[in-house]
Amino acid sequence: MDIRARETVILASDFSGLVNWYRDVLGFAVVKMFEESYLFCNLETATGIKIGIGSAEQMGIEPGNRANNTVVLQFEVDNVTPFLEHVGENQGVVTFGPSFNEKDNFWYGGFTDPEGNPIWVVDKDCP
Repeated sequence: MDIRARETVILASDFSGLVNWYRDVLGFAVVKMFEESYLFCNLETATGIKIGIGSAEQMGIEPGNRANNTVVLQFEVDNVTPFLEHVGENQGVVTFGPSFNEKDNFWYGGFTDPEGNPIWVVDKDCP
C-alpha cells in the first residue's frame, strides 16, 4: 500500500479571513480556490509546504478550544526571533519563545494563527 503526502487541512470559522492571513502574513500562495459548491483553498509556499483551508461550518464542525489540538503544524525558518515578531504584529499570537535549546543548539517557539490553531517554529539546526 502506497501512501502519498497531501496537504494538511485547517477547518476555519472565517474561511476568507484565514486564507488571507496565511497568504498575506506567512507568504503562502493560493494554488486553487473552490467557492461554488463548497469553500476550500489549496495553498503552498515556495519551499513546498502545502496546506488546505476549508469551511468548518460546511463540514459540520464547531471548533472548540484549538489550544487543545493534538495535531500541530511545525515550520522551519532561518531566524525564529524576527519571524515570531512578524507573526505577533500581524494578528498571530506568540504562545512561547523565542527560546534557545542549549543542549541541541537550536531556536524554537510557538504561535497561533488568528483562529487559535497552534503552530511550532524551529530554525534549521533543530534535530
